[in-house]
Amino acid sequence: MKRQIVLLAVVAALDTLDTPKSAFADQWRVHQGAWFSINYPPGFKARPGMKSATRIPGYDSAFFTAPDKTVEFYVYSPQWSGQPKDIEMNPKSEVYVSQKTENKGGQKVRWVTIKAKNGEYYRSFVDTVDTSSGSELRKTFGIKYRDQKSYNRYRSDYLKFKKSLVQLAD
Repeated sequence: MKRQIVLLAVVAALDTLDTPKSAFADQWRVHQGAWFSINYPPGFKARPGMKSATRIPGYDSAFFTAPDKTVEFYVYSPQWSGQPKDIEMNPKSEVYVSQKTENKGGQKVRWVTIKAKNGEYYRSFVDTVDTSSGSELRKTFGIKYRDQKSYNRYRSDYLKFKKSLVQLAD
């Protein structure tokens, strides 16, 4: 019996040695909003955005800042519809670079890119309102980035972040 316990302890120790320390560092975390859940990269810091209009306590949006602070991801996913006011342009400190809206297949999609007047960052977001079900379902994704190099560095994480959104219903 003692021999089996010692053998199991040795196997467990060897198994731990074979596991690289970074294996757990690659685990994405889950953020729970009022009406959504989303995965975000390791090392990013999550902070709530707009309080939920329909669930208290809870938030309809959230921001996720990279460890080097060169990029910030954003999501807005309310119970049904609403306005992502915390991502809209601030005319005191920002200007529009581009803006395009398209209506297609029961969806209204708006793409926006904004630049800080002082040149410190750019922000891009896509705001989608789906009316095909007879009611408005909204989701908005955004990315704030210092420069094109920062955007390129985190682009694949941003795409993975967007795909991980799970919208909840009541």
